[in-house]
Amino acid sequence: PPRWRVRRGFFGDLFGGGSGEGQAEATVVDGVGAGGPLDGGPFAPEGWDSKEIDFEVLPYPHPALRRENGVVEAFDGRLRRLADNLFRAMYREKGGVGLAAPQVGVNLRVMVYNPIPDDRDEETVFINPRIVDQSPDTDIDKESCLSFPRMSGPVKRPLWVEVEAAQWDGSPFRRRLEGFEARLFLHEYDHLDGVVYIDRLADSALAAVRPDLDFLVKEYQGSGLPELAL
Repeated sequence: PPRWRVRRGFFGDLFGGGSGEGQAEATVVDGVGAGGPLDGGPFAPEGWDSKEIDFEVLPYPHPALRRENGVVEAFDGRLRRLADNLFRAMYREKGGVGLAAPQVGVNLRVMVYNPIPDDRDEETVFINPRIVDQSPDTDIDKESCLSFPRMSGPVKRPLWVEVEAAQWDGSPFRRRLEGFEARLFLHEYDHLDGVVYIDRLADSALAAVRPDLDFLVKEYQGSGLPELAL
């Protein structure tokens, strides 16, 4: 079975009655490529939804990181393939615990994470996630990002969040996330809105990483990749 299958007791109770406010009605079908259009955007690698491929994690300031991410409306084996490819890319990167589809050039509202990488049973896939409630209390902790190699900074986040999302097959679920897992979710969720962690740094923390950001921009400009988006 797919290793990101929902486990009772990890996600909590599934919620019923449709996909929830703000989410598109889902078309659930079987097999790779059996559903309707699934547009990954202009930066999606060839074969991203149909075969096993090694995604490259895109560095800041690649424009895919700022592009609008489409809502998934058809659920089929293509999302299963995408999730598997995302996990493969995530584990390949040292220290990787989460990855969002736009980070590999696929501009869809899809994200994955595993807070305990040594335990593959903890793999989690979120399709069209949305936040339904969050803690009024916050804390600050250091975050890093695979799209910002060798960088980190203090980010303020809510202590817990309640979220709704769907599995790759369209099955909806609801989950309350706390502590590190809440922070991990929120970091990847930001990517789906075109937000990166440096956007949430205080002025002093942003100034501290400015030389690293300037280096990334300079390196990107010399790479021949698409026009940057800061």
